[in-house]
Order: sequence, then C-alpha cells, then structure tokens
Amino acid sequence: MSLGLRVQPVVLQGELVRLEPMSQDHAQGLYNRGRTATDWQYLPRACFVDLADARQWVAEALEAPDQLPFVIIERGKNKVVGSTRYLNIRPAHRSLEIGWTWLGQEWQRTGVNTEVKLLLLTHALERLGCLRVEFKTDARNLRSQRALERIGATREGVMRKHMIVQGDYPRDSVYFSVIDSDWPQVRQRLALLRERS
Repeated sequence: MSLGLRVQPVVLQGELVRLEPMSQDHAQGLYNRGRTATDWQYLPRACFVDLADARQWVAEALEAPDQLPFVIIERGKNKVVGSTRYLNIRPAHRSLEIGWTWLGQEWQRTGVNTEVKLLLLTHALERLGCLRVEFKTDARNLRSQRALERIGATREGVMRKHMIVQGDYPRDSVYFSVIDSDWPQVRQRLALLRERS
C-alpha cells in the first residue's frame, strides 16, 4: 500500500466541526480567530498581525512539502474557528504527524479539539492505513501534553533543543504517538470524551 498516493485533500465531517482543505478563501476567517498572542505562545511563530500576514501563512502552509493543512469550521455557524494539519508525511513508513493545531479562544476547552483529533486519527489510521501518527509539543506547553495523555497518546520522549521558535528560543519538543495497535482503545476514549463535552 502506498500511503503517499492516498494523502490527498479531503473534507472530514463530524457533529461539531468540518475540516476543509485550507485555501486563500479561508484567510479572513483565520485572521479573525488567530490574532490573540497567547493562543500562539507555543507555536513556532507568533499570531497574525494583519490580513496580509494571514494570507502569507496560508501560502506557506499550502507550499510546504509533505503537509496537508486544514481549516476547522464550526458546522452550526459555518465559521472558521482554527486550523490543523497533517505534516511530516512519510509514505514509505506509513507515518505522519498531526500538528499546527490552534483554535480561537471561544472554542478552546470545548469538544471541538477532541472531535478534530478523532476525525484526523480515524482518517489516518483507518482510511490511509497509517501504522503511526505522531504529535510533538513544546516542553513548556503542559496543557497540550495533558490533552494528548488524556486521549491515550503515548509519551515517547523529549528531543532537546529540537527547534528554534518565537523569540529565538531553543525549544525542547515532547513527542507522543498513537500506533495502529493503540487505535481501538484511543478511538473509544475519544468517543467517550466527545460525548461528555
């Protein structure tokens, strides 16, 4: 099976949200939600400063090799509420990463992020045939680490001074994964968490 031939733009729909392949048509909505500095504190770059900045970020996301960026649309209001993506897609190893996930403040600590992870993991592990899905987060971002542990992802370790991020900071990255044999239990946990939210 060739994973590379199958990782193509796709719409993933849940009860709360729809994940759509990112395009420049989403730039205004992304800018509207992505202007709060604290929401981007642990991401490689800072929040959007203007619409042109958001458009440039979208262009860079679309041009990035081995990535498939999505916008997160709240179904009830048909409104852009954030973004996420598949990245580090490695076809020969049937592996990819889920990352660059952020949400506007109104949608944080709701069921949205849980459903986003459920949609992305289901597609990767059940439809694309991945053996491994990984996540990495800034070692300072304890909230993200707790969220990954909560869904049942396995903490694998820390890559020290892994990347330079905002403010020229040498970030340590904490890696987590969900592999194919973990998936039935993780899927069940995600479904229960979504029901409770």
